[in-house]
Formats: sequence, structure tokens, C-alpha cells
Amino acid sequence: MTTVSSNASSTNAGWNGHRIDDAVLFEAVIRQDFTSFVAKAFHAVDPGGTYAPNWHIDLISEYLRACTVGEVRRLIINVPPRYLKSICTSVAWPAWLLGHDPTRRIMAASYSQALSLKHSQDCRVVMNSHWFRRIFPSVRLAADQNEKHRFQTSARGFRYATSVGGTATGEGADFLIVDDPHNPRQAASETGRKSALNWFDQTFSTRLNDKRQGVIVVIMQRLHQKDLTGHLLDKGGWEHLCLPAEAEARGVVGFGGVSHLRKRGEPLHEAREDRAQIARAKQDLGAYGFAAQYQQRPAPTT
Repeated sequence: MTTVSSNASSTNAGWNGHRIDDAVLFEAVIRQDFTSFVAKAFHAVDPGGTYAPNWHIDLISEYLRACTVGEVRRLIINVPPRYLKSICTSVAWPAWLLGHDPTRRIMAASYSQALSLKHSQDCRVVMNSHWFRRIFPSVRLAADQNEKHRFQTSARGFRYATSVGGTATGEGADFLIVDDPHNPRQAASETGRKSALNWFDQTFSTRLNDKRQGVIVVIMQRLHQKDLTGHLLDKGGWEHLCLPAEAEARGVVGFGGVSHLRKRGEPLHEAREDRAQIARAKQDLGAYGFAAQYQQRPAPTT
């Protein structure tokens, strides 16, 4: 991630001796570098929070960049709870997509309508921010299509929010996002799991406007062997990014221009959750819950 001070007012020497205003340079970085855009989006929706950059955010951003340009069309990301997955994928990415092309059509779903609406409203906050309007001056939200569950640009692109099991009749999209399709209680129920899987197979996944070019991203914590991630991996054809909270073996994790060597036992984001806090989570969740939600490898209960 490139870091540029947003408060700078000085100029720097540019190509061929031209002077570049630091504010212009800063806005150019935010416009072109998605990781930097995520940081700005975080501060827009959580102005009192502290943003802690980390390599896993860079890596998720690299995968979403690949989805944006069609290099990856089916992507599953498994990551523990509270590691900025929704800010990256359900809030910042739709705003980024519409910023670069306001004709794009996006549908996003989570396990509850309340959660889906929160992500939609947060995305709208980003797109209504002064800095977003500066870096994407041609993008405007249509006044007559600006609701909590569906807001539209003047170019007729939109972000539509629904819930798992909810309706999508009459709507089609270029990008489909599923962010946490199960909550832990529902995932423990075979009926609840199957209901979510059937909804994805028979309703949500059919909403792509172009079956060949359209993109589907599923991001979630693992909750069961037969959750949506397990279901889709069994079918095959999906790019899979798996980010356990604690590295179980030494190895390089990478994609595109991002790579990171994880040492055995290394926390995913130590500034966010260090070894002691992870140990506490293991105690609180129990062996099965920790293996699923934190390590992304659910195993049968015994």
C-alpha cells in the first residue's frame, strides 16, 4: 500500500520537471490503489476507529482487483470474523466498482436483511463522501433511486441488497457478493444449511446478467463442512483464498503482486489479535468452533 499524506499542500517534482500537487497525488493513489481506497472507506464508515493495515488486506484487495478486471470470476475467501472482510468486500469494493464504471450492477447478500442493509448504507456513506466525489466526479447517485436496499447511479448502475432466502425477482447483476451466508446457529442446523445452499444455487447465482463474464464472490468464516464454501468447493471451479487466524505451517501466501511468508503459529494480524487473544478465542469457542471460525477447517463433531 502506498502511503501519502492527505493533509500535504506542498508540491513535488514530477516528470519532465512539472510540479505535482501532493493533494492531487493523494487522490490519484486513492483512485488507483484499492488497498488505499479500503483505508479511506474504513474511516468514512467508522470515523472514530483505528485502521490497522496488514498484508491480508493487501491480499484480499489483490483478489478483488482481479475480479474487477475479470481475471477471476468465481472467488471464495475464508477469513475469521472481525478482520475487515465486509469493509473490503461489501462496502469498499461496490463503491470502487461504481466509481470506475457507474453502469455496473451489483447485488449483495448476507444471512440477515439487517446486516445486508447495514453494508448497503455504509457503501452509500462512502459514495456520498466528499473525497469519493472528488476522485470520481462523474459519479452521482440518482435522487429517485436512493433507498437503503437499492441505490442507483445516474448512469443506471446500482447496488442492491438482499438477504439469504430473500427475493431477487426481476433483478440482474454483473457482480454478485455473498458475505456470511450463515450465522453460527443456523449453520448447526442441516435444514438451515440446505435452505441457504438451495437459495444460492436456485435463486442468487442465476441473477448474473452474463453467465460467462459475470463475477461471484463469496466471503465468509467457515462454520461447517457442508456450509456454502464446502458446497461450492465440492462442485469445483472456484478460486479459493483461505486465511486461518493462526498459521498451521510455514509457507508463502500470495496472489498477483502480493505475497507473504507466514511462519508456523504466526497470527493473521497481530495488531488486531495477538497470540494471547487467539488462545482466549480458542478457549471461548471450543475446539470445533475455533477450528471452523478461526482456522477455516471445520471438522465433524465427535
